[in-house]
Amino acid sequence: METPVRRMEILRAFRDGTCRPWTDELLEEVPLTLEVDGLEEAQVILTRGNEELWALGNLACRRRILSREDVEDLSLEPGRVRVTRRTPREGIPPLARRLHTAATRLVDPKDLEAARLGPLKVRWSLPFASLEGVVAQLAEGPLFRKTGSVHVAVLVSTTTSRRFLVEDVGRHNAVDKAVGWALKEGLEPEDCFLAVSGRLPADMVYKAQGARIPLLASVSAATAAGVDAARRGGITLVGFAREGRMNVYAWPERIEGLTEPGAIGTPGTAPAAEGC
Repeated sequence: METPVRRMEILRAFRDGTCRPWTDELLEEVPLTLEVDGLEEAQVILTRGNEELWALGNLACRRRILSREDVEDLSLEPGRVRVTRRTPREGIPPLARRLHTAATRLVDPKDLEAARLGPLKVRWSLPFASLEGVVAQLAEGPLFRKTGSVHVAVLVSTTTSRRFLVEDVGRHNAVDKAVGWALKEGLEPEDCFLAVSGRLPADMVYKAQGARIPLLASVSAATAAGVDAARRGGITLVGFAREGRMNVYAWPERIEGLTEPGAIGTPGTAPAAEGC
């Protein structure tokens, strides 16, 4: 596959007033239109590659599909991906069809709340060191190391130990591609967890909940709304996971050895639903 990086001549300047010609490697962005059941549904700007995974993951995060089997046909052509579903599901529609680096971020928060994504059940846990190690892999993304201009997502199956690292100019796009990989590979989202390089606001938590991924971790911070959403949704939310520590904002039960299970979940409630 052709690399999404272009070499360009620039000028590198220094504090002492000197400068010199420099060949830099810059990330390319491309537009993509998502067509679902014959109707244009979203237009995004993303990093070239894994367009099929992006489409699957985007639809799964918005509950428009629940598995790869819900897709009767998926075809790619330059600048467009067409999806035909076996069973139409209303799910969560995009707010607008316009170019953006994060299509699912265009979802109206009212639609997310109206979808009533049920809380996720606590069904597994993993060691602190295992989660820490996966988050550390975010810095190993080849495009990130080369250009510094992408977001990175790593999705891991707790039952098979399989993992997938993907990069994209948009943080939501990277997550969509990771979720799409899980669907394509037939993995159970409830048995997976996700590490991301960006912050953890409510829309990112809703994305994980829509995909039924119960643990979301980042090297960056959560927002207050993100924590509220995680506590309501039964999502283990972890931020600042680096240098031997991490902030656990919600549902610590999925990390082995943490005391007082449920102490920072939603008061008076417990995740009871198998999925959402």
